[in-house]
Amino acid sequence: MITKSIRLTEEEATELRDFLDLTGEVEAAVLKRAALHGLQELRLEQAALAYLKSGDSYEAAEIARLPRAQFLSVLMDRGVALLKDPSTLLEEVSFLADALGSERLRAAVSRLDEARSEARPHLLHHHA
Repeated sequence: MITKSIRLTEEEATELRDFLDLTGEVEAAVLKRAALHGLQELRLEQAALAYLKSGDSYEAAEIARLPRAQFLSVLMDRGVALLKDPSTLLEEVSFLADALGSERLRAAVSRLDEARSEARPHLLHHHA
């Protein structure tokens, strides 16, 4: 067995204590469950990004460590479009960031949108 430690702010420690008081659970068990749950959420986030980028649901399901059908079901439950429509990848990732509540994805979308705007050539319209 390997032991890991984490550092919590006073607010985070208080939140943890409140939860432990509410549930009566053992701190180590709660922290382990929270870490594993968080890790699965991170895997789902990466898997969804891989799916949106490549469209390969088999590879994405492997990243999520879920059976393919279950992975696709999770995407649908979170509102991720499985069929390609006129939306752009950037719009899909933005939607995914909102669906997952991921600040990291929102920041990535913002950086990509800024880079795309800077790289886009400006079209000049000439009138005859």
